[in-house]
Amino acid sequence: MTEKILVGLSLSTYLIGTYLIWFNKKNIFNHMSIGLCVVAYVIPIFVLNFENYSNAEIWALYAKINIIGCISFIGGLILGYKWKNLTVVDNVIKFQFLKTLYFDDERINKIIRISNRIFLIGIIGVIISYMAMGFIPLFSENPYMAKFFKGQYQAPYQRVAFIYRTARQLIEFLMPLKILEIFLNKKLKDIILVLVAIILIVLSLNRGAVALGVLTAISIIVALKKSNLPFWTFLVLVFITFSVGSGIVYIIGYFFPNLSGLEGIATGDNFFEAIALGAPDIPDQLGFLSAFLNSGAHYTYGLTFIGGLIPFNFEWNPGIYTLRILNETKDVSEISSGGLRLSPALWGYVSFGWFGVVFLPFFTAFFSGYIIRKMKIILNNLAANRNGYVVFFMVYFMFSSTAQLFTTFYSISIYWLPSFFIFYLLLRVKRKKILTST
Repeated sequence: MTEKILVGLSLSTYLIGTYLIWFNKKNIFNHMSIGLCVVAYVIPIFVLNFENYSNAEIWALYAKINIIGCISFIGGLILGYKWKNLTVVDNVIKFQFLKTLYFDDERINKIIRISNRIFLIGIIGVIISYMAMGFIPLFSENPYMAKFFKGQYQAPYQRVAFIYRTARQLIEFLMPLKILEIFLNKKLKDIILVLVAIILIVLSLNRGAVALGVLTAISIIVALKKSNLPFWTFLVLVFITFSVGSGIVYIIGYFFPNLSGLEGIATGDNFFEAIALGAPDIPDQLGFLSAFLNSGAHYTYGLTFIGGLIPFNFEWNPGIYTLRILNETKDVSEISSGGLRLSPALWGYVSFGWFGVVFLPFFTAFFSGYIIRKMKIILNNLAANRNGYVVFFMVYFMFSSTAQLFTTFYSISIYWLPSFFIFYLLLRVKRKKILTST
């Protein structure tokens, strides 16, 4: 049990490790990850028997990889937090822009106007994509295959893949800001747009995107409140949301035992097992590691770091690669999954062996520690007003978009491009003002 707990702590550290350098309600970049840690690591550690998913040798190797990687991760986090300047990071993220934004009402207004237009474009884009594909995942004959656009749904999806992916991301990225606008102004137009956006995402069966947008907006509001009670209440909400989301099939089966379409989905004997099986990160990773070793343990040498830049079923796309190895097949078009979540240490191991186990978590944490320190300075100077909420959102948006070039450099994706486009488009607000004044 001690080893299992150490593994759970290691995996959790990869997600919420920045609490070690800044435990504060304003560190919202970890808050949602608490929910994932509970359902994917904490509960499974106590309710699942991992011997059912691997032998003792595989488990021992898996534990060793993650524990060593975690130690390296913590070292990188502390060093990065103490590091004074990283010019390349500063030039990409534009911390100075975020520092001055709070005091400029004109730029805040422009950012909101531009974001509203982009949000509307996203809604229109998703509607057009559904019409062009000729199906909606929720109402498809095989919803799970349609959700991941596999099998018969792949060809019609590929016709509009760029439009659909881009449009949906525009909605998901900007939804927290739209919810914050409703919190401040409660305009009927904004309420309708957000409801339409939520419906469109629900139709895609990506329930996590809806929860993330709403919870992010709430976390920003809570973070700027003086009282700590709303923060602790929010954490309870996060736990409930993730638990219900992970065990949703069990809940549906319990209340609607005769409902068809749920056959073959493992839910365990009780709700806690259902939660664990609803977020099977550890069983999946054990299965992947076993399959990787059985296939010859051929290192990727970093090809999966950039493989996500090529769309569709490119063999070195991180999601495709994990499915190929786990299922021992080159054709993943019939597998209703977007890929596995691997820990940084495990990605390091399959990329460069034991060198990768130390190297990859260290530099992932190093950049995270540096960026968190820079953001901490900005966020600590914000107040609970309109400008404060907008700047907080911009900082969050930066961390979940452009900062990924450094914090998750081992899984760069072509689908990051829309977020980069939005972020740098909003940065143009500043540049236009400077050019005008000169």
